[in-house]
Amino acid sequence: LIDAIQKGHWILLDEINLATPEMLQCLSGVLESQAQIYLWEKGDEAPIKRHKNFHLFAAMNPSTDVGKKDLPLGLRNRSRPVGN
Repeated sequence: LIDAIQKGHWILLDEINLATPEMLQCLSGVLESQAQIYLWEKGDEAPIKRHKNFHLFAAMNPSTDVGKKDLPLGLRNRSRPVGN
């Protein structure tokens, strides 16, 4: 993910609704228009800037399936459904 953000690659995250709330919060920040993320856990002090060509695609099965959950409202509002 970090490599894709820095180099402007496209990335697909399948079953995004199964991610932890902390990961979803981080991903939400990456979607900001002037996004920068910090990897404090690694001890990095310089931000990682999002490349202008970076694209994030996310897929999920319906939250009504067994064991699934819905995306948080803040993240759902940022999505653009594709298909039927």
